[in-house]
Amino acid sequence: MDRILSVGNKIELSKIKKNKDDDAVTYVSQILDMKDEKIVAAMPISEGHIVPIEPGSRMHAYFYTVKGIFSCEILVTERGKEGNIYIMEVECTTELKKFQRRQFYRLPCTIEGYFRKLTDTELLRFQHDNIVPEDTQDVDKGIIVDISGGGLRIMTEKPLEKNNYIYIRFPVEMNIGNRDIEVVGRVILSLESPNRKDCYDNRIQFKGISHELRETVVKYIFEQQRIIQRKERGEYFGKENTGN
Repeated sequence: MDRILSVGNKIELSKIKKNKDDDAVTYVSQILDMKDEKIVAAMPISEGHIVPIEPGSRMHAYFYTVKGIFSCEILVTERGKEGNIYIMEVECTTELKKFQRRQFYRLPCTIEGYFRKLTDTELLRFQHDNIVPEDTQDVDKGIIVDISGGGLRIMTEKPLEKNNYIYIRFPVEMNIGNRDIEVVGRVILSLESPNRKDCYDNRIQFKGISHELRETVVKYIFEQQRIIQRKERGEYFGKENTGN
């Protein structure tokens, strides 16, 4: 385990659902220390408040490492405080396995996006008929900093209210041409950025996204990955590897 996980790795934690109708609740944490077979992690923060996860809690964990995303189930064995940091000790209760689901991969990016909260009428239409609201001029602006087939992170000047449904529009540049992605998402996390007090980091989960649109987002991610890999090999913009 210590050859895969390391201090500083980000962790996504989600409660183990007791039934399929339970809402998915996701928390973000980070590895602070490794002690034998136990992991010392920061207690998650949600909407500016510490989430006091009780010892004995079992959760799904996704670890973001230099070798990829790994997942397992964990058990919280202890919790406490070191200095000003609330911590918890956890142990893996299942084998650590590489997570392969392609839409889970998050592509770092910088894309100007536009969003607004759905009105009550629009929310009812979306929930009943899966109708995405039409674009309007009454939108706010944010910067999308990563994207996956399942959602995105967007930085905004104001916090977004958890569980609100929002309309999002953003452009993507693809081999087949540029296009605007228009989708509805649910706010699952909104935290003040640790680097800027006037900036909020928001996690958005796509809702009701069509298979075709999800595939477009995934295709865009793959294209960007290939561009990054070619740049790293010096093959982009006609550069050739001379072997020197």
